[in-house]
Amino acid sequence: MYSELPLYLDYYWKNGKPVGTGFGSASYPLAFKVIRDPYGKRYSVEKYSLGKFIEIVYDSSLFDFRHLKSEETSAWQRENLEELPHLTRALIRSMDERIILREESYFKEGVCQSCKIFSPHGVFVGTQNILRTSSGDAFNGVVLHDCLNRPVVIKKYGIDESDTFTELLGEQWDHKAPGSLT
Repeated sequence: MYSELPLYLDYYWKNGKPVGTGFGSASYPLAFKVIRDPYGKRYSVEKYSLGKFIEIVYDSSLFDFRHLKSEETSAWQRENLEELPHLTRALIRSMDERIILREESYFKEGVCQSCKIFSPHGVFVGTQNILRTSSGDAFNGVVLHDCLNRPVVIKKYGIDESDTFTELLGEQWDHKAPGSLT
């Protein structure tokens, strides 16, 4: 049954779940398998070259992007492990105090520019890019990309006088065009 799963030319994220696009074959230099359990609880993305497995791109058992909905993240707690002028390492705990993520935040002139996200086991999951109109960006917010730089979610925020994010203005969870930020 496993070998019968289709290869896709690409994939995108919709509601925190991977969706394959364009059917590929074992003769393609790059293709992906999007795997879902029968109940839709667990998702994986595997990368292939010329029909041979290369790596696991995403596995929701390590971290599930669907947990990034605002109603869940509001109860998360951040525990700083190391604070340097250009880097902060932290654990993110759920409301039941389980470690769900490790995060490395990178700063420039005291302002966070990006965060690398890792599963609690240390597996790289993705990157958050922090955008600010005061830095010339199109909006104030955060764009989360998976480990292959495909957007998973875009969150836009209001900002106060001190350039700090305030209220969440909107979230975009559907990215039909891979690599699109619109």
